[in-house]
Amino acid sequence: MAMEGPRNLEGYEDLEAGDLMEIFHTGDEHWAIYVGGGDVLHLDPISECPRADSSSTYSSGNIRAVVKQEHVRYAVGSCLYRVNNYLDQVYRPRPVNEIISSAREMIGAQLEYCVKDRKYKHFVTHLRYGTACSRQFCKEPEPGDLINIYNIISKHWAIYVGGGDVIHLAPLSEDSESGSSSISILSRRAVVKQERLQDVVNGYHYQVDNYWDQ
Repeated sequence: MAMEGPRNLEGYEDLEAGDLMEIFHTGDEHWAIYVGGGDVLHLDPISECPRADSSSTYSSGNIRAVVKQEHVRYAVGSCLYRVNNYLDQVYRPRPVNEIISSAREMIGAQLEYCVKDRKYKHFVTHLRYGTACSRQFCKEPEPGDLINIYNIISKHWAIYVGGGDVIHLAPLSEDSESGSSSISILSRRAVVKQERLQDVVNGYHYQVDNYWDQ
């Protein structure tokens, strides 16, 4: 399904619990997660900055923010917004009840809010997918893209084949029978596997890295 363009908030019938909302403030974007009943949960900066609306901007520095549950109309204000679950083809969304439960446990928490590092986006993607990720680092891959996965001791490579799957060399080890994709520097043989990118990444960072294209 093609992503719809941004629009003004007239109602919220198009929103489903667990949806990520990209809200377009002047000069930057803001992110929230819809938790149902007309409410969203988001990071609200604690500062002298004006309330988020079509004329407000956020500082590019690090400030503190509080996790709030508010009505979607109050969080969006007069800004444009769109539903943007942009990593659904890469990560499997968590069950909705887990998303909502985790989100509500965070209400009142104070966190760092940094526009430059997109930490407010990391916050909502962590709730939906169980991993903190922004488009800056986790670019949506296309079929044929090389995926560079950074685990603790080394890099691991895979090729994206579409539908959220990659093909990669999975080392034959004691963990292979249990479905683990962990990499051992002592592995000498490997099997070619097609698996979910989310399962191969296993919580580590990755990036699209077609480094020979140039």
